[in-house]
Amino acid sequence: MRGRDVIDVDTDPAEALRDRLRRVIRLGVPILGVLLIAGALAGTAYYSYTVNRRDALILSEDLIEALDRRVRTQVTAWLEPAADTAEVFAGAVAEDPFGPGSEALALTLMRSRTRLTSLYVGGAGGDFLMVQRSAAGGLDTKRIVKSEGQRRVTWTRRAPDGAVTGTEEDPADTYDPAERAWYRGAAAADGLFWSDVYVFFSNRKPGITVSKSARRTDGSVSAVVGADVELAAIGEFLGQLDVGRTGRALITEGDGRLVALPDAAALLRGEDDAPRPARIEELGQPVIREAFDRVRISGETRALMEIDGTRQIVSASSLRQTVGRDWWLLLIVPETDFVGFVAANNIRTLMLSGSVMLLAIGLAGFLAWQGVRTDRHARDLLRRQRALAVQNTALRDLAGLDGLGNPAEGAALRRATEIISGATGARGISLWRIEDRLVVCADSFDRDSRGHTDAAEIPLDQCPQFAESLSSGEILSVADAGSDPLTAELYLIYLQAAGCRSLLSVPVRNDDRVVGCVWIEDAALSAETEQDAIGFVRILGRLLAPRFATMPVPEAPAAQPPARAAAEARGGACLPGGQAGLRNASLSVERDRLLLHEITRRGLGDDQLAAMRFSHVTVMVLRMADDIALATGNAADAVVIERIVRSCQGAAERHRIRYLKILNEQIVAAEGFDSDDREDAARRLASAALEIDAECMRIFTSLGRPPGFALGLDTGAVLGSAIGFGQVAFNVWGEAVRVAATMANSAPGGMVQVTQSTYELLRDGFVFRRRGAFWLERLGEMTTYFLRGRL
Repeated sequence: MRGRDVIDVDTDPAEALRDRLRRVIRLGVPILGVLLIAGALAGTAYYSYTVNRRDALILSEDLIEALDRRVRTQVTAWLEPAADTAEVFAGAVAEDPFGPGSEALALTLMRSRTRLTSLYVGGAGGDFLMVQRSAAGGLDTKRIVKSEGQRRVTWTRRAPDGAVTGTEEDPADTYDPAERAWYRGAAAADGLFWSDVYVFFSNRKPGITVSKSARRTDGSVSAVVGADVELAAIGEFLGQLDVGRTGRALITEGDGRLVALPDAAALLRGEDDAPRPARIEELGQPVIREAFDRVRISGETRALMEIDGTRQIVSASSLRQTVGRDWWLLLIVPETDFVGFVAANNIRTLMLSGSVMLLAIGLAGFLAWQGVRTDRHARDLLRRQRALAVQNTALRDLAGLDGLGNPAEGAALRRATEIISGATGARGISLWRIEDRLVVCADSFDRDSRGHTDAAEIPLDQCPQFAESLSSGEILSVADAGSDPLTAELYLIYLQAAGCRSLLSVPVRNDDRVVGCVWIEDAALSAETEQDAIGFVRILGRLLAPRFATMPVPEAPAAQPPARAAAEARGGACLPGGQAGLRNASLSVERDRLLLHEITRRGLGDDQLAAMRFSHVTVMVLRMADDIALATGNAADAVVIERIVRSCQGAAERHRIRYLKILNEQIVAAEGFDSDDREDAARRLASAALEIDAECMRIFTSLGRPPGFALGLDTGAVLGSAIGFGQVAFNVWGEAVRVAATMANSAPGGMVQVTQSTYELLRDGFVFRRRGAFWLERLGEMTTYFLRGRL
């Protein structure tokens, strides 16, 4: 039987509501405090992150603007000296471009303008004068002179201090200044001309040339002056800029050709003998390419762009006013370079906040635990006070019992079990005495039905582990008697049929000898209440010990009114005035009347109903559900189904059961075909059912299998007739047969379930436990019972 919920009907609903409110307040206030602290910390962290990020971005804009100005200033510092030098040199050599003073002036200008790579002047006829820096740090002069169809190229080498270290000629040189872009551009322009980025012929390095035509006083062009500036120095400068941790700065032309990069090696592409400046798309950096494409559309900008899944701060400004060409300065910096520290600081702040949260949670948990603990202690104290009151009442009632030790006094024994049941809240209390190898029930009280039964016997040989535990005086407490090894056999033999799942067994001692035990059945006991229950039972055991130590004297049945004695014996409830609240024996009569009515309703008379009608036949159906177990057997023993059939045949012979048949997995027995024998027939069939149930239980216990059988009994009208030819057999059918089969099919394994009509015939001589309601067609709801034994 499943455990039942314990409901305290004495609890004041208003007090229960106040208790729940206190619990909510004790738990809710700390939890709400923790949530508020968490919300405040989260809000503070979010606000701090937002503000710091905004401020960091503002500072980053200021930084980028400062870098932009610095690059412009640096580019101007690199390129303006070249432009000024070209202006000065062009004006000085306009009248005599290749005279002796031209070289001296060029040397002077190159020494004072250290950022110039070379300074030169070229004429339309091919004459050329150039002063350039050498790898050794000196200034070398290249002079091309064309005279009378002859071309002479002479190099003059100088040391860093200006001393001439050598002179050489280069007849293989084919350089013609008039064919160069710097010459043609300046000759066609009115002022300065800036060339595209290209690779210098002399040193194979990328650079730019600023040139200007030298004009005589009459306005004619006498020559073109040029000054070279290497762009590697600008790239080195860009590399030295602190543009965040991973930011990049570069200068590019409007068409995508690179002008200056921090990585000089990445600036050139092409073969070694014909290098050229690289283009942006050739860098293989999607972020730079995407940023440049957007800048070409939007023009000068400074914005936060989402590029390739990352947020980039992009600044683009034109250098046209500085260099006179379509140059762009690009600054590209990941946002995290400027605001990454904000996120890192925020994470650290959140970690610190987390530690604060942990402390708050710990404190809130401690406060909640203290509150719950206080409430629990208060409830335990209140429960303990109530329990003590119940215990005091129970002890007072036990102390007031007279004759508890007298074997002839049964009322005191029954009252004692009622007191213990009320004090422990147990569903059932059983008192057992030991007689030889048997434990015999002195009294069993069922709280639900308020009924008492006795005379049940359990052979100790069939439950040796329980017997050993009992003889040793051990207190036995099991939550599931069916699965505990000490009570598994006892469960199969008795407890299962009694509907008992949990058990507390306390031995009764007389001196040093165990003379019996007290069972508390299906009680929801905590560790504390279990000790209280054991204390009650021990007190009861001391009072019962003298009674159990002597042989029992049969109790006179006239000690109580017959109606009440019958009700107590069957485990039923006694109603005020001594009347049982159950139907009388007219139930089977009513069922027979309904059958006659059905026959009449169909227009059948006695001459048309060939089968015999029996109005009060008791039918037993044995249902066998474990097919494998039924087939079990060996050479030393018969197959299980044969043993069961033999048991049924033997019981039928001993109790004079005339109808017994095997139908597939069911065995059907019936008795009561004589109208004046119905009560005796029901008793004989019930006794046979108890014997068959006990024998089947022993068989399945020996197999180590759960009981794979059940029995059902019903009393009602059946029809019967002799059928067949040759060896004619008598067969019965009808409602009673079907209902008995239903009782067997719906009963738990190992149980005997009977209907109310059968119970009414047997209640004065057998022990029953009420099970529940059963719906019978045409008649309505009726009560079913478990047959447990004889009185």
